[in-house]
Amino acid sequence: MKYRYPGRYLAAWGALGLLIVAALIVAPASLKGDSIWVVTALAGTLALASMGQMLIIMLGAIDLSVPATLAAVAGIIVHYGGDGANVPLVVVAAVAVAVVISTVNGILISVLGLNSLIVTLATFGIVSGLISYSTGVSFSLTGQAPQSIQDFAQLSIFRINACFLVAVVLAAIVAGVLHRTRAGRRVAEVGSNPRAARALGVRVTRVRLSSFAAAGLLYGLSGVLLSGFVGTPDSTVGAPYQLATVTAVGIAGGIFAGGPASVASVVAACIFLQLLDQSLAILGLSAGARTIVQGAALVIAVAAITVGTVGASSVRRFTRLLRRKN
Repeated sequence: MKYRYPGRYLAAWGALGLLIVAALIVAPASLKGDSIWVVTALAGTLALASMGQMLIIMLGAIDLSVPATLAAVAGIIVHYGGDGANVPLVVVAAVAVAVVISTVNGILISVLGLNSLIVTLATFGIVSGLISYSTGVSFSLTGQAPQSIQDFAQLSIFRINACFLVAVVLAAIVAGVLHRTRAGRRVAEVGSNPRAARALGVRVTRVRLSSFAAAGLLYGLSGVLLSGFVGTPDSTVGAPYQLATVTAVGIAGGIFAGGPASVASVVAACIFLQLLDQSLAILGLSAGARTIVQGAALVIAVAAITVGTVGASSVRRFTRLLRRKN
């Protein structure tokens, strides 16, 4: 259990538990009715995008192009998914574009050795510019996502939104691949020590490119569901996800230098962030103030993880010392 669930993975669950208690006291409306529907919907789309970001961070990189990728997917869905369109084909095309964008990032970073921050920031600018040039801010005359996608993304079971249920299923699949398959475990191996992994015969470049492509797939699915839930997305629909995905992985105990991560903790962190945002909105805080709180939550979580890790190591050393003396 210690190996499977290191202490740093527990921060997200602890934060979520404390937040639920606090919300019950100061903002109980955030845990009722339509509020739960909104929180689970946005937590689901955020979880999908954050799992993609998690794969990139496991490699020791970071992706700043997530907002542009989500906006590109939403733009394709809205622009080409109008009346008479083949909606499933449009969805496949939109997700494929997300995979291509992320794979290109992977080629530039993994094959050419460019810095991930610079590459993904440049991709963000290029894709955002292409969106504005080709579709405009509202993507189409109506600005409406296809009704079938809206119906699915706004569906709920006992007030739990379908977006969250999709995210949970995919999270189980991603966790199974990362922890139960040889190919999945190699992602963490490459991120932890690429030289050692290469010496052991791991095809490092292939693992990195596959991870970037998988991240693009998750971004694409997140963008499709997000466009359906919002109904009328525009070019700024992905803006909150640049900070939120990184924050979610950080709160979940992800190592930004590369290495293993917990999918379940990422999902818990996403629920925490959306419930926190909803509670603060009910209390009357502005969007800017809520963003500041998200940033503070990341700093506090990372600090708590660091202090907890150092404290646990100190306790183990002290215990070993006492045993030797005895």
